[in-house]
Amino acid sequence: MKLMKFNKNSIAFRTIFYLLSLSILFILFIGLVMKNVFSNAYMDVEKEKVNIILENIQPSIALNMSYDFKDAINEIANKTLNNKNVLLLKIQNSDNNETQLFTNDKLSLQNYKQNGEIIKVVKLEDPATKKIIGQITLVYSNHTYKKYMSSFYKWFFLGIFGFFISIVLLAFTLYKSLKNLTLLDNSLKLFNPKLPKKLKLDIKTKDEVASISKSANIMIENIIDFLNHEDELYQRLKQNETHLKDAQRMAKVGSFDYDIVNDELVLSDEYYRILGLDYKYKLTWKKFLSMVVQDDYIRVSKILNNSIENGSTFNIKYGLKTEKSKYINIQTKGKVRKKKSGFVHLTAISMDITEDVENKKTIEKLAYYDALTGLANRTLLKDRMHKGIYSAKRTKQNMGILFLDLDHFKLINDTLGHSVGDDLLVYVSDLLEKHIRKADTLSRFGGDEFVIYFPSLSSSKDAQTIAYNIQKALQKKHTIGKHELYITTSIGIALYPEHGQTCEELIRNADTAMYEAKNGGRNQFKVYTQSMGNFVEKQMDLEQDLVKAIKTKTQIEVFLQPKIDAHTKIISGAEALVRWRHPKKGLIFPDDFIHIAESTGQMIELGNIITELAILQVKELKDLGFEHLKIAINLSARQFQDSNLVPFVKSMLKKYSVSTSQIEFEVTESISMTNLITTQTILNELKNAGFTIAIDDFGTGHSSLAYLKKFPINTLKIDKSFVMDILDDEEDRIIAQTIVSMAHTLGMKTVAEGVETKEHVDMLCDMGCDILQGYYYSKPISKDEFFNFILNI
Repeated sequence: MKLMKFNKNSIAFRTIFYLLSLSILFILFIGLVMKNVFSNAYMDVEKEKVNIILENIQPSIALNMSYDFKDAINEIANKTLNNKNVLLLKIQNSDNNETQLFTNDKLSLQNYKQNGEIIKVVKLEDPATKKIIGQITLVYSNHTYKKYMSSFYKWFFLGIFGFFISIVLLAFTLYKSLKNLTLLDNSLKLFNPKLPKKLKLDIKTKDEVASISKSANIMIENIIDFLNHEDELYQRLKQNETHLKDAQRMAKVGSFDYDIVNDELVLSDEYYRILGLDYKYKLTWKKFLSMVVQDDYIRVSKILNNSIENGSTFNIKYGLKTEKSKYINIQTKGKVRKKKSGFVHLTAISMDITEDVENKKTIEKLAYYDALTGLANRTLLKDRMHKGIYSAKRTKQNMGILFLDLDHFKLINDTLGHSVGDDLLVYVSDLLEKHIRKADTLSRFGGDEFVIYFPSLSSSKDAQTIAYNIQKALQKKHTIGKHELYITTSIGIALYPEHGQTCEELIRNADTAMYEAKNGGRNQFKVYTQSMGNFVEKQMDLEQDLVKAIKTKTQIEVFLQPKIDAHTKIISGAEALVRWRHPKKGLIFPDDFIHIAESTGQMIELGNIITELAILQVKELKDLGFEHLKIAINLSARQFQDSNLVPFVKSMLKKYSVSTSQIEFEVTESISMTNLITTQTILNELKNAGFTIAIDDFGTGHSSLAYLKKFPINTLKIDKSFVMDILDDEEDRIIAQTIVSMAHTLGMKTVAEGVETKEHVDMLCDMGCDILQGYYYSKPISKDEFFNFILNI
């Protein structure tokens, strides 16, 4: 039979526990009391025997001691020792300090004390004088007492054992009586609602416990039926809840219910996930509202309070800052339900629309903003201009635009690389934003072109002032990465309604004005006028014609401007200058088409044509006997960076049998100082090949003498801007003299361009300049004219 497990709260356990506990207490109490009673009683008897012995001998010993009858005392003591229980008799005389010991065991008084024997001490008093004359110490054996207590313990424990057996039998009887009730209790505790079964109780009795067990089984049958029904409902509910959770998770939709009266907020699992909260976190309505971002808080609170007051629906979008400081965008739809009973609930669903908002921002940014600079692109610019024109028509207000193009930007891209060019565009964007108002629009129109739209302008002077300030801000040294660059810009201005009625017209005319500013020498601004015509269309036509001219090579010519030795006044060579003989427009100068070749990526091909034509003319001069003449060929920035430059030149020299000593390459100072490593590499290759190198327009750039000394340069060309005014301007005269002296110190020759008078010649000769070039001798002339010039000089 399976033993019953005791439960400290069960009736059986408590009954047996209390019975045993009380029995033990009773036994302990009886044992202690009886032991003390019997022990003390018997001990009193023994002590009384000791007292009787002492009372019998004390007077006799005291009398004999007062007369000093020692023999009598010894006789009394020895008779006393005849009692086997008397173990020791000690008699002390106070007068003579004499002590007599009488014992059969020859043990000391200390030994008897350790053995627990009965010891009694009495004083001896002189019968006549009542004076204390000594004392008697009697040691009496406790053997009888021990024997008596041993017998006591024997019968006591036998009684306890019998009592304990009775208690055990009583406990067993109670155990058997209460076992069935305990088994019923355990069975009910083990009842599993998830797997309900009838109680299996082997109760054969017909007592109250058996009746309770039968009733319990009937109750369990009813519970099983109920639980089966509940389980079906629960499974359906759980399935529906799972579907709802899955749907909410896939749709990123969470729901919540707020009991307004009791201030209780209940969130769905998905809402906890959206908010990034643990499911156990208790979120209050006040805490939930505090998560709304500050910009939306007032609006959201107003809408919700209005819905609570009127019991209406609501649909709001707002931002939330979660507990983890993460910003999310939420759209919440819901309604407030009110009942007469006082029931007021706000029920809503919320959707995480953060991704949609971000995607919308990204799409909008891609559609309306430039990826590099973050500025408005031409789509957003035109959209704002369309709206601005519509508004300006109604209000009769003026508006305008500035069309900016960075000067020589392609040169920076070609020489320093596109990454530096991109950094420059970002830098310029930031600088331009500092010169406009919040209402204005700064747009990157494309490449290095920027358009600034002003929705309101008082007059064209306002636009011109802004253009002037921008150019002034740019005309400084700017650090872009590791490079220090000087930036200039050409600006075109167009105003509404004076220069156009549509945004397309305004942009086109501002673009035309900008090109007019470039043609005027760059680094300036122009306001559009009708006399400018449609410069853009003209430029496009010119671009198409240039493509054909370069492709056929038939319209490109090389003119030569003679160079005269300042000492011998004999021609020493010439500079090769390109001309485009257009079939309809006639002779076109390089200032009108070189920039087109650069912007359309044809500069290398055009440069190769110029180089080949120049070398061909050197061959023809050589064939005429002028082997000492040296022709200078200009290298563009793009051509200067061409890795195939030196091999191409060598192939042309080989093709036309021309010596490198008859060719000099001119590089502008700005190009040579742009990328020092590349510059030094290319110049060394040309120098090692046998060519001479000249720096053109020297003095107008920002070169360093330390770098200049490292370059393999043969000649410095003094820019014509210094030469033309040396007669009247002392500063220009000093600059020219300094360049000549510096060149000679570095072992270089000097060429002065822009020599137009006899006075120029004389002063430059006095300075020690080596070679003279300018209209005083000859303008750039065609090949045939040049041949006639050298024959007649």
